[in-house]
Amino acid sequence: ARIRFLSEMERKNLLVACKASEWPKLYLLVMMAITTGARQGELLRLRWRDIDLRERRASVAQTKNGEPRILTFPPHVKSELMKQPRPIKSDTLLFGSQRAAGKPFEFRKHWNKAVKYSGIENFRFHDLRHTCASYLAQDGATLLEIADVLGHKQIEVTKRYSHLCVGHKQNLVDRVMGKVK
Repeated sequence: ARIRFLSEMERKNLLVACKASEWPKLYLLVMMAITTGARQGELLRLRWRDIDLRERRASVAQTKNGEPRILTFPPHVKSELMKQPRPIKSDTLLFGSQRAAGKPFEFRKHWNKAVKYSGIENFRFHDLRHTCASYLAQDGATLLEIADVLGHKQIEVTKRYSHLCVGHKQNLVDRVMGKVK
């Protein structure tokens, strides 16, 4: 399975390009994808009523595996959400089209432009999900924790990130087994 994730420099360049986008919500969409590990469809189906700013959570009713899940997001994403104008109706899509009510905004053109502007090659929107998982793994998250964030039902799917968890495994073995003599 393909695992392509952003390096730190690529991430910085992409986020700068997203902030400069003609579509003002591109930065928020990309930040939510990176920090929550949510799939594109899950993010595009989010409605304002699904967002709990106080708890920094979003409820996803419809997922690929059929199980609802809760996305959690960091304070920076909450700040970005708070900058967005609130619609009168809470069932309005967070990333809704301005032309077709109830449909997500077609952001692909803006996404492609941001990726090109950043100089990133061979990168798809779905790779932001891999970026989330890879960053978690590199920072010591266990495969079970990564599976929980990504909403994987089966740990087998998450094992693709195991090569990035070596440092965590080494620390665990040293801490626990280092006493065995």
